[in-house]
Amino acid sequence: MHLYLLVPTDSRTPHSLEVNGRHWSLQSVNPDSSPFNSSFPVSDRTIPALQTFIRHRPSCEHIWIDAFCVPLAEPKRAQTLESMGYIYARAKEVLVVLSEAARPALERMQGGGGIGIEELAVLEREEWVERAWTYQEAVNSNVLVLTCEGEGSAIIRAAQFFECMSTALQECKGSVSEKLCTYPRLNAFEDIMLDFWMAGYEERAALNVMSNMDRRVQARKEDHFYAMIGAISSERASALGKVEPCEAFIRVCEEKGDFSFIYSAARREEVPGRRWRPVIGDLPSILPWHGKGTGQPGRLCEEGLWLDSMLVVQPAPPQEEARIFVEEWLTLVWKDESHGHQDLEEAAYATLQIMGFTGSQRWVSGAKGYFFPFEPVRSLVSYDRGDGKGLLYTPGVYIGAVKEKEGVSVLVG
Repeated sequence: MHLYLLVPTDSRTPHSLEVNGRHWSLQSVNPDSSPFNSSFPVSDRTIPALQTFIRHRPSCEHIWIDAFCVPLAEPKRAQTLESMGYIYARAKEVLVVLSEAARPALERMQGGGGIGIEELAVLEREEWVERAWTYQEAVNSNVLVLTCEGEGSAIIRAAQFFECMSTALQECKGSVSEKLCTYPRLNAFEDIMLDFWMAGYEERAALNVMSNMDRRVQARKEDHFYAMIGAISSERASALGKVEPCEAFIRVCEEKGDFSFIYSAARREEVPGRRWRPVIGDLPSILPWHGKGTGQPGRLCEEGLWLDSMLVVQPAPPQEEARIFVEEWLTLVWKDESHGHQDLEEAAYATLQIMGFTGSQRWVSGAKGYFFPFEPVRSLVSYDRGDGKGLLYTPGVYIGAVKEKEGVSVLVG
């Protein structure tokens, strides 16, 4: 991989750029000649962002900015894009530059004040938060700060930004579903920050990455998987051979021993022993909602996949413990809001829909909870394959009481 950084130069050169009274050029960490010239297309916000950064960090001697530092020529470009997670994880600080419209909100946050509906509406229009690359820029960074374009712009730590924004979202009127519809980008930013605090680089579960990336946009389909790989590993997709980016992501997860990628709404392979494995293509999460956990432990074998710490639940009438658990879960999600006059199971399914679940409404009850499969099945988490060699896997969402000591290993094929 060739890595380019912006560095200050003593004087103007044919391939330099003057920003805030200083001259900058691209320098390669390798002995190649610098490609910093007019062949680099950039957006109209690139220079203002660079000006803002230099104004806030005038003593910085090495700067990475995607629009300038990603090479144009292949294969260097692809290799660099595959390594973005590693690059941001090694940065001393990541500075997010929002548009100048965000200035009033940031200034109020910096002054210790709260923000209201008007500021939330402005922040919701910021496109940065929904980009595919945004996720790994934020969650892989050691230090994350935010500012905006323009002279004298405020600059604040991401934690303060998150606290002010979350408080404003909680205080504004409306139901949970209404807020999700009104502020999808800000809710996505909340999930980014939760991942930032709860897991370090290469430590987060594949399912968390999938769920977060489901709500992001990218120019190229492969960028979606490059960003996901960059959030869980320093390995490049191309290092795994000539495979589809989706397959590369799955292989990285398998090598790490994290099989939480199976909790996807994707179709499954039909080959015996691999019927648990998603078909290569898209890899949407079964529930695009933030979660926590270290991943799904498992191990591959000739017969299929052994999944550890699994809860095997048999169909049964729900006990009072199940109903109490679901009621408490609904209260936790909705807080002081009512979930209507629906039956408990209907209210649970409606809540899952708000959270992004698109699976079947035909739930299956167990003694301690309810299972909502993505596609209708006749039993809970799994069912017999029919040949005595394992179980077929079907994804879904289980809402119910779980005790760690109840976890067992099961073979799915």
